[in-house]
This record gives sequence, C-alpha cells and structure tokens, in this order.
Amino acid sequence: MCGLSKKKMPYLYLIDEAIGLLNNEIRLVEWRIKYPEQFKSHFNKQAFSPLYLADKTNLIDIMEIISGLFLSKRIVYKNGKPAFLSDLSKAFEWVFNIQLKDYHQKHEDVIKRKPGKITEFLNGLSDLIRNEHDKKGYR
Repeated sequence: MCGLSKKKMPYLYLIDEAIGLLNNEIRLVEWRIKYPEQFKSHFNKQAFSPLYLADKTNLIDIMEIISGLFLSKRIVYKNGKPAFLSDLSKAFEWVFNIQLKDYHQKHEDVIKRKPGKITEFLNGLSDLIRNEHDKKGYR
C-alpha cells in the first residue's frame, strides 16, 4: 500500500467500514452471551401443542382431513375469505406437532387416489361416529 491515502485507494475505506461492522457484530454476540435475558426474542414464540398423533396415524390421513376442510371452504379468515391450504396445513402442523411439508403435492396425492381409497380415513371416522351413535341407542 506504500503510503497511499484513502482518497487514492477507496476500497481501503470500505475495508475499514467492514471491520467496524464486524466489531459491532462481535460486541453484540458478547452482549448476548453476557445478558441473554435482554436479547430473548419475545415475538414469534409459540408454545408447543400438547397433542401428538398416535404412531399408527399416517400423515396422508391428516392431509385427507385438511383437503376436505380446504375444499369445503368452511374455515375462513376474519375477513370471511376461505383459508389457504398452506395456512390450514400449518395449523394442523402446530396442533399435532407434525411436519407435512409440500402441502399442495400432498393435497394432490389425496385427490388423485383410487376411487375406493379417496376418502378412506374420513369414511373410517364416519363409521366410528355411527357406531358410537348406535351404541348409545340414539335414533
């Protein structure tokens, strides 16, 4: 660099600025370590749901429920517009502590099932409700 001024070598000024930014970042990390309570992120903290799926439950079965609700347009936002498939899926992910991933592909997987299996899980739920109805003697 041989004694060249910052005017002659403008990138030296940028290097000085970058070093300053790095020093600030290092200081922030040190403060996070020294004062962790002050740097806790209070937003975007959502408690885990106490509910989990039983081991024998397939995620595609849950997607079958989500797809039915999505297509029914019975779940809406505050403004009355039907909920997006992704938002319904995220809600179920939170409720059951699961990860569905690629919601639209899984929705299509439900839709393109063979006719005899298209609503297999929902039919099973319907049968359970009917059996309970009969067992309790309702007419």
